[in-house]
Amino acid sequence: MRPLPTTPAGVEICALAFFLGVRAVALLQLAVALPTALRDTTSPTLFIALLTGYAAESAVLATATVRARCYRSRAWGWADAVVAVAVLLAQPAFITRADATGSWTAWGFALTLDSAAGAAIVFRRRREVVAAVAPLSGVYLATMFPVAIGASARITVVSNTFAYVGFAVLARLLVGYLRRLALDAEIARDAAAAGAAQGARLRHLQAQRLLLHDNIGLLRLLAQPDLPPELAGPLRGQALELANRVRRFLDDLHTEPAPRPPAGPGGPVPLTDAVYAAVDGFGDLPLELSVDLAADVHVVPAAAAALTGALATLLANVRLHADARLVVVHADADELAGWWEVTVHDDGRGFDPAVTPLGFGLREQVTGVLTRHDVSTLIGSEPGDGTSVTLRGPWTERGRS
Repeated sequence: MRPLPTTPAGVEICALAFFLGVRAVALLQLAVALPTALRDTTSPTLFIALLTGYAAESAVLATATVRARCYRSRAWGWADAVVAVAVLLAQPAFITRADATGSWTAWGFALTLDSAAGAAIVFRRRREVVAAVAPLSGVYLATMFPVAIGASARITVVSNTFAYVGFAVLARLLVGYLRRLALDAEIARDAAAAGAAQGARLRHLQAQRLLLHDNIGLLRLLAQPDLPPELAGPLRGQALELANRVRRFLDDLHTEPAPRPPAGPGGPVPLTDAVYAAVDGFGDLPLELSVDLAADVHVVPAAAAALTGALATLLANVRLHADARLVVVHADADELAGWWEVTVHDDGRGFDPAVTPLGFGLREQVTGVLTRHDVSTLIGSEPGDGTSVTLRGPWTERGRS
């Protein structure tokens, strides 16, 4: 049997199961006691006729509500309440005064308690619940109190009268609470789904912005009328690679736009491979590589891909903005201290970070992306004195060779 879903529909099925289950248990108890009850009744014909009618009404009600998978029909609620009142009114005609309490001959009380609980389930408005339950308790008290023998039996009748109210109140509290919980869960699921959809849209937009940023910088360079001939070849190569990335992105919305370094089948990637993958295509820059000190460092593939993309963005910024005579890419590591770092330094124009806000490339493609991989970014620059960007990440056990 599958568990009920934590939805409003699931709560209604649970409430229906409670209502029909209580009635089924009471009918089963009466079936066990039926021989004794028939022996003691004063009118077997009326007893059987009334019980048959009640069982038939219960079967029809159960069929209708099970098909609907809920007990929400007010018409059925009123019909069940009327049948229950009729049973209580007819009860004195087939019981002895000695059987008014504590006997299955007077089966009306045990079976109609379920009608009080059902009224609390089927009716939304409190006044309708009161209108259905008040006649049950009132008729029971009015018909059973006069025939009860002795103070003890009369006290039992009075206490039974309050049972109708108790069953209705408890059922309403329980089912009402479950309905509110299910509604809150449904709202939370809808909000989560909307948030996931919004997150997917934002990630898609972010991927588009990453592609556009790289392409815009390249297009600006290619559009320069005085583009040096020695730059034309490397830039065209990069333009082709970017065009292919855009095409892959359009073909598959989940394609990562960032370039990926060489990697084994899910294993760690040498940090130097991530650096070499980034500088490939920037042969036009006056590059000086110094990565031997980090030759033993390995990082997980996801961090390596993020590092490659960030370094490519930094070098593209140098090409576009710095007008540098020398660009140094330096990698270092300290296993005992537990860190590695890659620094990109240029001797170009520089800028004042306190005055000039970071652009999309430094803010998102470098700092934003690397932060998600526990890689920090330190930017140092002064006007006329170049720019240094240091990327530092953890040298963890899973990142070692």
